[in-house]
Amino acid sequence: MSDQTNGDPLARLGTDAETGETMIELQELTKRFPGQETPAVDRLSLSIPKGEIVVFVGPSGCGKTTSLKMINRIIEPSSGHIIIDGEDVTDIDPNHLRRRIGYVIQQIGLFPHIRIAENVATVPHLLGWDKDRTRERVDELLDVVGLPPEQYRERFPKELSGGQRQRVGVARALAADPPVLLMDEPFGAIDPITRTRLQNEFLRLQTELQKTICFVTHDIDEAIKMGDRIAILQEGSRVAQFATPEEILTHPANDFVEDFVGTGATLKRLKLTRVKEVEPTEALTGRVDEDRETLRQRFDASDWTAMLLLDRENKPLRWLRGPDLRQQDRPLEKAGVRTRALVEPQATLSDALEEMLLGAAGVAIVVDRRGAYRGLLDIDAIITTIQTMKDAQAEYYRAAKLADPEDEVPA
Repeated sequence: MSDQTNGDPLARLGTDAETGETMIELQELTKRFPGQETPAVDRLSLSIPKGEIVVFVGPSGCGKTTSLKMINRIIEPSSGHIIIDGEDVTDIDPNHLRRRIGYVIQQIGLFPHIRIAENVATVPHLLGWDKDRTRERVDELLDVVGLPPEQYRERFPKELSGGQRQRVGVARALAADPPVLLMDEPFGAIDPITRTRLQNEFLRLQTELQKTICFVTHDIDEAIKMGDRIAILQEGSRVAQFATPEEILTHPANDFVEDFVGTGATLKRLKLTRVKEVEPTEALTGRVDEDRETLRQRFDASDWTAMLLLDRENKPLRWLRGPDLRQQDRPLEKAGVRTRALVEPQATLSDALEEMLLGAAGVAIVVDRRGAYRGLLDIDAIITTIQTMKDAQAEYYRAAKLADPEDEVPA
């Protein structure tokens, strides 16, 4: 595979980030540390569109975290320029700059000696907000990140789980409503299950907040899931490819990108599609407050082999089969099999497939943010989506072949 993108109509799509208004422009950004012969970051130039998540990903030591920290000048650049929303911020007071940029790190960095509300209010206090405005904003954000303020406002960080502390870190970064958010491996130190939930919750928030986000990770799977665009960086933060996740998976710009992405591109593409983009099917359902005989008659009249029992708030509770509905000596709430494999609309099909494999029913139950039932997603829907992706890719390559007959088009 060639190392050049010039003349390649597919690769060029990945190098043009300016499809909308640019929020962050990095111009020849360079960092040389004393005693090192080669720059840690070597003339990095990148346009980051407004309202998008751009993920910096690459091997250890490629300079991705250094590049991120230069944007808010925690690390001062040796040369180059940082333009944010049209303003050159390379030489302004860095403290003023940082108050305009949210920052979330892997270690979270909460102050252990002050309560959660005070942690979230750190930047509003620095900006001189009054108490009422600050309290209102703190409560609003705690609710947004799924931590009811009446329960968590007065707690200390040590009283929270790792996932809860990370949510507080996100709330603190958003407190002053900054247009730009920097995230340095924010979910890297959390167990896999909590990590997936936080990723999905953050993507849900982003649909509402529309912040411009620079996100650093070493995990290409996380980059594919989280990013509107991905910058794959080589040593010195040299950009190997800057493109949408789909473009990187379908047409890596060179051998380095192809090796970094690795095998299993078809499965990785399941991270590109959200559950909400697939039409769910309807299960046979019954509510726990319905008469048992009514549920049995409904079940017998259907072609289903199991009924999904919902509680009084329409949350999935149990899977019930015929014998579970006929026996009278066991409450419905304890009959059958407890539901598993619950996914929210913002989860990816990769998340849903993993849940299906862990569950016993071979389906994922789609629920809203509050856990109420919204439908079913089965393996056939995922297979159909994969085939649709493959057909679209083949058509894309055929179009590219017509545009440049000398390009090699995969079978």
